Amino acid sequence: MGRYKNIHTINKSKEMLEYLYTLKEGNYIYKDGFIYSENGSLLKEKYYFNGNGNINIDKYKNVRFKINSNKKCVSKTYLGNIEILDNNCDDFENIDVEIIRNNKIISFSSNKTNLEYMLSNSDDFKGIWIKQDYEDNIILKTYSAGDNYIWFKDKDGNISDVIKFEVDCLLTNDSNYDENLFYCSGSKLNIDSIEWVVLEDTNNEITLMKSTPIDEKLPQCLETESNFCYYAKDSNLPYKWSNSYINYYLNSVFYDSLSESFKNTLEEKSICDEYDNYSCNNENCGGLTIDTINKYNYSCKNYTKSKIRIISYDEYNRAYKLIDDKDCIRGNYYAINSYEKDKGTSVQYSDEFYILEDLTNKLDIRPVISISKNVD
Repeated sequence: MGRYKNIHTINKSKEMLEYLYTLKEGNYIYKDGFIYSENGSLLKEKYYFNGNGNINIDKYKNVRFKINSNKKCVSKTYLGNIEILDNNCDDFENIDVEIIRNNKIISFSSNKTNLEYMLSNSDDFKGIWIKQDYEDNIILKTYSAGDNYIWFKDKDGNISDVIKFEVDCLLTNDSNYDENLFYCSGSKLNIDSIEWVVLEDTNNEITLMKSTPIDEKLPQCLETESNFCYYAKDSNLPYKWSNSYINYYLNSVFYDSLSESFKNTLEEKSICDEYDNYSCNNENCGGLTIDTINKYNYSCKNYTKSKIRIISYDEYNRAYKLIDDKDCIRGNYYAINSYEKDKGTSVQYSDEFYILEDLTNKLDIRPVISISKNVD
């Protein structure tokens, strides 16, 4: 008989749960088998099972309840199954969490142990639950600047209130580079006696552009026949990054001017080498790194590799949004992309991209590099 009552109660609880999912966020009262609002108003003349207790619905439509019924506890955590135990219900279990921030290091301490966490850049309760071994505090290393949201869950399915936090990047105008720090875009760092501007700092790499142009103004293509792209009177070799004179100069002359220790930190990038491929959002894919191609599900088959490049449209736009002091990326210098056959792109003093640059023009050159990090 007791087993039948338990099955009956669980089935009625599931039926009640379907109704609860239609209600708004808030606290509700379960009294004598009926559901009431917090102020005592009967919500629906529908009897479920005998019992008294409390119901809570959070803003993500997660439901939990604890109801005493016939000397048994009928309960459901936010992310758990309905359970019946041979005792009375206690109050809801809460997970209390404190946060400590230090640059990219975010530490969380809690009144409970053995917790999982879920991260998102939106307050949407969406993501993957992550289990991390820890002793006292959960420690995260994150480079996700801007608003971040985190939830914690115990083994029973109780979840914490959402915690909103920002990652504190370091904004500096004159520092030696330290890979253990998280830098704001627009920071100026010294590496190998050269001043660089941070375009973007992420978990795996930091991307930088030289603060000032190299000494020589250079063209992408020559006006005389050569191994590089050229536009001679009777013949020409089309522009692509592998043919670019700037690519040659940066990865030979400029590269050779760097110290051996600095050279060893540079990440070699695969760059799309198809000047007539317009599959990248109906624009030319030439000059985009394989990271960008994969990020947007673009298409490119032929790549060339470079340790030193110049800025792409995608990188410039991303950096422009992140950098407060735009002066550090202003100027008139070449970009790597080509949006029209036989025409190049450049950054203008107006902060705009010019897409019909004559490739034989000599413009400022600001090298761009990526440095990989030792990820622990």
